[in-house]
Amino acid sequence: MDRKIWFVRHAQSEYNKKKLFTGWHDPELTEHGIHIAHELKEELYGIKFDMVYSSPLKRALSTAKILIDDQKIIIDDRLKERSYGDWSAKNKEDVKLSEGEASYYAARRGWETSPPNGESLKDVSLRVDPFIKQLPDQGNILVVSHGNTIRAISVLFGVNTEDNVKDFEIKVGTVFKV
Repeated sequence: MDRKIWFVRHAQSEYNKKKLFTGWHDPELTEHGIHIAHELKEELYGIKFDMVYSSPLKRALSTAKILIDDQKIIIDDRLKERSYGDWSAKNKEDVKLSEGEASYYAARRGWETSPPNGESLKDVSLRVDPFIKQLPDQGNILVVSHGNTIRAISVLFGVNTEDNVKDFEIKVGTVFKV
């Protein structure tokens, strides 16, 4: 039996709606986010997941609970979103104006640069790599997590590189399958 992994980015949260950096802050899903999660459930209909994992943050765990009816969800802290440090809860455009475009994009999308007191994508990859290595080597696996966590994972799987991951975007409520 082969292994297939569905990495799902949580549906829209209150911070996503307001265009705020979220990081480890823990906002709820919006009504639209709940609706999108139900649409995603329909898209995944008929797939029997052998294992289900989720970030502990509400937006991911709520999405996972919508996607999976009564199946056990294993919560793993290593799947949390990257910490945005001092940028958490701040408006993205305001941060870009105050930091300057080059510094903003280096920290927001670059591999090794982190926001002040936050994590870089490289830091996230180091946190999530042991989780990936511990996944079963066969079966259908669902992992509900966050955009930057999945971006780091895409590099670990060789789908992206440290250089081109800056252009990789996974929208809220969508799947990245490996």
